[in-house]
Amino acid sequence: MIPVLLDGPTLEPVSLAEAKLWLRLDGPEEDDLVRALIVAARLLVEAEIGQVLVGQNWRLVGDEWPPGETIPVRVGSILGVNGGRVFDRNGAATILAADRFTVFPNAEPPAILPLDRPAPGRLLSGIEIDVRLGYGEAANDVPETIRLAIRRLVTLWFHERDDPRISEAGLPPQIRALLRPFRRIRL
Repeated sequence: MIPVLLDGPTLEPVSLAEAKLWLRLDGPEEDDLVRALIVAARLLVEAEIGQVLVGQNWRLVGDEWPPGETIPVRVGSILGVNGGRVFDRNGAATILAADRFTVFPNAEPPAILPLDRPAPGRLLSGIEIDVRLGYGEAANDVPETIRLAIRRLVTLWFHERDDPRISEAGLPPQIRALLRPFRRIRL
């Protein structure tokens, strides 16, 4: 099933105050820049490890039920299932309540088991399942090593912002090494 982001996180894994402390900044002059760097660093880290960090709402969309009993969720740890819908050929939705899904958060990848599987009548995007993904709802739920990688990226980009080679270089090897244990491997 194809994951579609509905709502991004309401907070970042590294706060503005943490980043400013790390950068040794006192005043508010650079706050907008630091906020933007935090968001950019989170997005790059999420792309590198293949999973979202702080609670976000996603929708899994599919044309038909995947083979097998469970549905793998490859973009993050599952915090919960909010429900789902299966559409008939006229576009009318059959609602699947949140309690009609079993979550397997420790599977690799994490997976959900729908207890009901009505057949979709719509040929394309006949199934939608809404899930909450991330390590947790608080910044401190994100592993400290990932938070360190974000702080280091923010620092690098802040201090080297006038160097065009930095934006072209991708992730530095030291930061990639910090993230390697969290990288979701797809076979």
